[in-house]
Amino acid sequence: MRRPSVEGMPLSTGQLAALRLAASGYTSRQIAGRLGTTEDGVHLRLREAQVRLGARSRTHAVVIALRRAVIRFDELDLNEPKEHAA
Repeated sequence: MRRPSVEGMPLSTGQLAALRLAASGYTSRQIAGRLGTTEDGVHLRLREAQVRLGARSRTHAVVIALRRAVIRFDELDLNEPKEHAA
């Protein structure tokens, strides 16, 4: 059984990957395709990242992660996101 997320816990690899793609402008569907998971899996990763970062929303989580250098601008794909098959 997984341990529930608690504010202040480090982000998992999957949460970091989802945050980077969200920060790059990808939709949940596109993130799911890139990470080989479902949209529900993406929502779960981002929701848990929000809790761990103490964020109020997905966007707020991205801002906090960038401000704290948990993710960096040079890690983002800021080109036009392309639709990926889910």
